[in-house]
Amino acid sequence: MLLSVNFRQIQCDCGLTFAIPEKWALKLEDNHKHFYCPNCKISKYYPQENDTERLSRLLKQEKECCISAKRSANYFEKSASSYKGHFARVKKKLEPIEL
Repeated sequence: MLLSVNFRQIQCDCGLTFAIPEKWALKLEDNHKHFYCPNCKISKYYPQENDTERLSRLLKQEKECCISAKRSANYFEKSASSYKGHFARVKKKLEPIEL
């Protein structure tokens, strides 16, 4: 029976370098959990967002940006048509009356 495990190298602030299984490291990162160094017992915390969280955040920002741009476009479109109507009324008043 062949067993294959990928490891991730971790270096602690105390200088100790050791390896933990890749699946465990990914689980720690995904759940933002603590890992304790076996030498100095200092906790290594994974507070940073993982790739999935980062991409979800960026996607949400882009969607909000698109919604904002659409609202602005609608506002300026309505504003432009309002000015167009106002211009037509003023132009009609200023035209000389022909008999």
